[in-house]
Amino acid sequence: MADTLVDVLAGHRRAGRGDRPALVDRRRSVTYAALEREVTLRAQALGDMGIGPGVRTGVVLTSLLDSVVDFAAATSLDAAVLVLQERAADAERAAALADFGAELLLDGGRATRLRRAGGSDGEPAFAVTSSGTGGRPKVISREWPGTLRNSAVFAREFGLDADDVVLTTSPLGHSYAIEAGTLAVLSAGACQLVPPGPLTPARAAALVALHRPTVLQSVPLVLDWWGRGGVPRACSWDRCVSAGEALPARAVAPWHDAGVAVHDHYGNSELGQLTLTPAGGGGGVGHPLPGVGLRAGRDEPGPVVARFPGLSPARMEAGRAVPLADAGGWVVTGDLGVLGDDGLRLTGRADLIVNVGGNKVSPDEVEAVLRGLPGVDDCAVVGRPGPSGETQVWAFVEAGADGFDAAALRRRAAELLTAVKVPAVIRRVDALPRTGSGKIRRGLLMDNST
Repeated sequence: MADTLVDVLAGHRRAGRGDRPALVDRRRSVTYAALEREVTLRAQALGDMGIGPGVRTGVVLTSLLDSVVDFAAATSLDAAVLVLQERAADAERAAALADFGAELLLDGGRATRLRRAGGSDGEPAFAVTSSGTGGRPKVISREWPGTLRNSAVFAREFGLDADDVVLTTSPLGHSYAIEAGTLAVLSAGACQLVPPGPLTPARAAALVALHRPTVLQSVPLVLDWWGRGGVPRACSWDRCVSAGEALPARAVAPWHDAGVAVHDHYGNSELGQLTLTPAGGGGGVGHPLPGVGLRAGRDEPGPVVARFPGLSPARMEAGRAVPLADAGGWVVTGDLGVLGDDGLRLTGRADLIVNVGGNKVSPDEVEAVLRGLPGVDDCAVVGRPGPSGETQVWAFVEAGADGFDAAALRRRAAELLTAVKVPAVIRRVDALPRTGSGKIRRGLLMDNST
């Protein structure tokens, strides 16, 4: 297994795939041979700037290929690279760079020195920021070779090959997009199509008619939106993969109706890609990928614990690494689930379980019921204090203003849920607050000022 992206690109060239497209953005496309040359030249330039083994370097990934070249060059120099999101607020970006202890920042082709050189540990690393659904994003760092190997395993299990064109809808600065997207695509010798930001169904249909992608790598929100907008029939899709949040059956239906297979996928910032299933929308996220160790509850939901060889994830705090894995390499993911013969079924986040008078309420269960009610486009359930300080179940519902009846929704929910699980408050919103990758920012909904 190659340890750098230059090695990966050179391997495809030697195998006769040098003239095949590797990456396409809104400005240009580049073949594997051309990308190898660009990355090699950029690595020489970055080396002259002082980037080398273990040098902590932040790289802002955008929808342009030049940022991918920066990332590939820095990792090929064995630097410790922190992937940063293009749309992150200045304060969030500064905090992440400080926690990582970054010496240099690569952004839009410019290199900025952040602190005096020195102090690197000489080890290549890959770091990402968490999605920040509950507050300030965390910086998670792990070994680079294991990260690249994990993405290659995902590519093989998903069946990516040199004939695939993968449309990635999430911004490349998110771990799912860069790992299950760019790194997996390049490992397989396929082509990645990077759109210029969020696309309406009409714009998506025009893009796919032009480039004819075979694979959609996306999130439930986009699958649902595009599915209702006719994108499944805009070209001859082969399959889709979704991750980030629970995949509702309604989001899958238009794709299945068009004959497109939909895979569900589970991964996290600490360990990368963990499971995959071809039965998207069924509630489960599949069996562990080869090499992935997985533990969870057997009959009742329990903590999901995972590991992958060659990865020792750590949380970066003020430039110091705080290990997240135990002596056996196991990492507590923060999710709850049941692991059976049919794979892993996630039941919610341990830190989001709502304790109502000693009764544990899973937001996922309540949300699944509410999403099935007429007029509910989407929803999020959280715990919030009531008038006397007691914890209550609150539901924030995306729905049109015309005819919205919160009391009627509560009555219908009471017919389908035990009393303790029925939301005490149902509040209509035009749109739920989300991260750039489409995850709901539940921390904002828990805030009493909301």
